Parts: sequence; C-alpha cells; structure tokens
Amino acid sequence: MEGPKSPLQPPTYGNLITILSINGGGIRGIIPGTILSFLECELQKVDGEDARIADYFNVIAGTSTGGLVTAMLTAPNEKNRPLFAAKDIKDFYLDNSPKIFPQVSYPFPHVKRR
Repeated sequence: MEGPKSPLQPPTYGNLITILSINGGGIRGIIPGTILSFLECELQKVDGEDARIADYFNVIAGTSTGGLVTAMLTAPNEKNRPLFAAKDIKDFYLDNSPKIFPQVSYPFPHVKRR
C-alpha cells in the first residue's frame, strides 16, 4: 500500500485543526504510549503500514514525560517521516526508565515526605 503523500503533514478538513495533547506523569508515560500504539496499529489497517500518529494531527504537544512521547512521535528521519512508531514507546520506557526516572533515596526512608 502507498504511504501518506505528504510527510509529517496531517490531512486538512476545512477549518478543523487536530490536536493531540499528552500528559506527564513519569513512568506512567507508558500508558499513553500503549494506547497510541493500539491506535496507530488500527490506523495502519486502514491507511497502510507506513501510517504514523503524526500523520493525523496538526499539533502534538506534551508536558514532562508527555513531551518525551511527543518527541518520539514527531522526530523526523532522513526522509522527513517519523523516526519512531508508537509501538517503540513502550520498549523505550522499559529500557530507559531507570535512567530517566531514577529512584531517589532519602536519609530517613521511614519518614513520609509531604
């Protein structure tokens, strides 16, 4: 199947602007990653295996860990197509979460912080 015609440019529907906003939340970024992976898989059934989430939104933004997911979905490769598929997000988090979200040790581990 032929891929999307214009790399990283979502379709236009009149005055409609499509926005994907991804919340932060540390390692919980794996949750929107999993949902977006499912959505991308379903879109690929309709538009072909080269379809990516970035092909369907005018704006993709995120806060904190949502920004990491956003970067993965929109960073272009040498052909100006998304470098990563949504299915890559889960493995990225599993492989890199200890470096990105290190466990903080406190001098008094039994005292709860407010």
